[in-house]
Amino acid sequence: MQHCDITIVGAGSAGLTLALLLAPLKLSIQLVEKGPAPEPAAAEFQRVSALNLASQRLFAQLGIWPGLSEQLAAYQQMEVWQADSFGRIGFSAEEQQLPALGWICDNEHIRQQLYQRVKQAPNVQCHFNSSIQRISQGEQNVALQLDSGELLLSRLLVAADGANSFVRESLQLPLTHWDYQHHALVATLTSTEPHQATARQVFWPDGPLALLPLPDSRQVSIVWSVPPERAQALQALSADDFARAVTAASQSVLGPLQLASTRQLIPLRMRYANQWVQGRVLLVADAAHSIHPLAGQGMNLGLMDVAALAELISEQLEQQLEFDCPRMLARYQRWRKSEAQSLILAMEAFKRGFSGGALLPKLLRSVGMTLLDQQGGLKQRMMALALGNQGDLPKCVRPDARRASGVVE
Repeated sequence: MQHCDITIVGAGSAGLTLALLLAPLKLSIQLVEKGPAPEPAAAEFQRVSALNLASQRLFAQLGIWPGLSEQLAAYQQMEVWQADSFGRIGFSAEEQQLPALGWICDNEHIRQQLYQRVKQAPNVQCHFNSSIQRISQGEQNVALQLDSGELLLSRLLVAADGANSFVRESLQLPLTHWDYQHHALVATLTSTEPHQATARQVFWPDGPLALLPLPDSRQVSIVWSVPPERAQALQALSADDFARAVTAASQSVLGPLQLASTRQLIPLRMRYANQWVQGRVLLVADAAHSIHPLAGQGMNLGLMDVAALAELISEQLEQQLEFDCPRMLARYQRWRKSEAQSLILAMEAFKRGFSGGALLPKLLRSVGMTLLDQQGGLKQRMMALALGNQGDLPKCVRPDARRASGVVE
């Protein structure tokens, strides 16, 4: 039997980031992961995420940004348009007075970099290839029975074990969910024309296609969200026919494309836990919420969850209060549920707003995009939120935290 302060279930980017944030607080931490430990390897960009400025500041303060920056792609521009229409809007780092709008990173490479730092923390013990057999709560602790027979007792249990969270399901926490009626096709393609460090997204009546720049100037990662039947038909195409379909859907913005990887088909569902805290157990990141990838905010939202939780725990300890008190857990739930709700609603409105090909709605969308592109103030505010420069952010990722710590973007 092992006693500790906090057990984190899940060694994805959120779980590892939380362990690294909590390590300086001298708490004893156990990290449990059902899969193997991340191993150093070149980024393959099979699954990527877009990191905004808030996430970049977080990783810079944790000391992993130099290692990440060796294998990521910064993008200086974004182009969004409606297919077969005049509706178009563009964003640039120059107009925001920034060196980049964001970065496309390989998800596994993020885990690798985080884990290398976590291994250096003497108060963090990792249990990889470990499944949980049983969870039980008492007044003073939470007990985890691992498949190895080991028993972990902790004052606080954090579920960071993804969208299909075992912890959430074991505790039968209520979940609101709906099927987006989209499957995402994810693949890497080689382009004829260089991507020019530009992230692109074109909206079709049946769903959006995103082309995300990779470190190779002639490679992009695509996320093509379409109804399940069409996604399966596209998946079944030959490599050449699939590349031609993507070329046509992207309106040849990068010239003829060639498939450079396997294709992954991912069902898209919205999940939102109605209750993020039960006793001494709380949910973070995808265990608490999952959203449509059309705005590329899923990773950023999860990282802000763990940054907020670490901030609240740190404040409790600084005031010599119990870090696991119900009042603190309730503060975390109110704070992060509100942020998640806002983004979920925005993504749903965005998705529905661009669905369908009827002439009048299509015309209204095009006019709206054009007007937004011309409204400097509104456009700037919208971008500031997406970039992680506005909103109810944890202190360590706010823009003024960059200046105070000497982080250079």
